[in-house]
Amino acid sequence: MQQEPCERRKNSKYSINSYIEDRNRRIHNHDPMSVQKRVFLMSFASIFMACGTHFFKYPNSFVIGGVEGMSIIASMFVPFTRPQLTLFINVALLVIAFFVLGKKFTLRTGYVAILNSLTALALDKIMPIDGTLTGNTMLEFFFTLIMSSVGSAILFNIAASSGGTDIVAMIVKKYSHLEVGKSLLFVDSLFTIASIWVFGIEIGLFSIFGLLIKGLCVDVIISSMKQAKMFIIITSKTEEIGSFIKDDLNRSATVINARGLYQGKDLTVYLCTTNKMEAPKFRMFIKNIDPKAFITIVNTSTVMGKGWYQTDELTDD
Repeated sequence: MQQEPCERRKNSKYSINSYIEDRNRRIHNHDPMSVQKRVFLMSFASIFMACGTHFFKYPNSFVIGGVEGMSIIASMFVPFTRPQLTLFINVALLVIAFFVLGKKFTLRTGYVAILNSLTALALDKIMPIDGTLTGNTMLEFFFTLIMSSVGSAILFNIAASSGGTDIVAMIVKKYSHLEVGKSLLFVDSLFTIASIWVFGIEIGLFSIFGLLIKGLCVDVIISSMKQAKMFIIITSKTEEIGSFIKDDLNRSATVINARGLYQGKDLTVYLCTTNKMEAPKFRMFIKNIDPKAFITIVNTSTVMGKGWYQTDELTDD
């Protein structure tokens, strides 16, 4: 019996070391995102968006699309709170999605949608807000926009969705010729425009502006998350740079034999893509090993292939 705590400590230490080793291996091999990390990011985005909704969107009645927009308008006509209506609508849409769009899409979307709704409902019980948080509509509008955009960008970046009007857009797409983006904009616009009639011109204009600018914010955030650096290197140090790419960066490159136009010397052109963390290290090595190397570094995103975003992470099966 006295050895049990010692055994538990050993097992705990082994588990931690095993996790660290596995994480380091994944980073070194540039493996796709683990299931645990994907679930963590989905959970974080859901809770983060729910906080933005509870503290800023609901109190100001900003109808910036989504199921929250539906619930804000519907709450003016039925005896339910906005978080309750959001949960009801999300559950109803998920049931419809199960029969129309299939089990896999519903499970993929349902976790985020339900967690988001339950978090907003819990916040309403634990920290109820009577009126706006600061009284500054513009300030709270920006926080609504930022928190919603960051959450959506995280989800889109890992090929997940917050559900809600995304489900409606997918159904519209299935039975029409509209693309998902246009379907989503069409559905969200109906409720956003309706906010002018329900809440007045000021809130309505804030909502319309928010709907228009949110898409741009999400695109900018996603591009920042996925940003990579493509190196085009013209060098005479073929072996040294090739070894560094393979052994230190654990990446590959396309190698092109070339000839300089001015002096007619034989040179090598490397095409190599790295992430943002690896780029400074790579650039410094090249300049140290070959000060005369000609380097072009291009910002890029949505890189697909081994060690980068996999096709099944960006598309819905």
